[in-house]
Formats: sequence, C-alpha cells, structure tokens
Amino acid sequence: MAKNTICLRYDKDAEAAARFDCEIFPDSMVSAVHRAPGEYPAGKEATC
Repeated sequence: MAKNTICLRYDKDAEAAARFDCEIFPDSMVSAVHRAPGEYPAGKEATC
C-alpha cells in the first residue's frame, strides 16, 4: 500500500486534531510538529 504524507493547517488545536486522526486511522502517527515563530510580518504564532 502506498504511504501518504499529510500536512494539516488549523487556526488552533492543530496538534490535538492530528493526534485524534491518528487514533482513528491504523498505523498512523504524528512524526513532526512545526510551529511558526511567535513574531512574523503576516500574523500570529501558529502550529502546522
């Protein structure tokens, strides 16, 4: 079976949502969490 790489973007609670999805889909995992820096020109701190 082919493996997929998914990138999810949320305004809030992204990590919790991704971990919930991993509970539903067998053999799934959160392999990395990348957070935007606290200060950048276009907006607020975020998690993706």
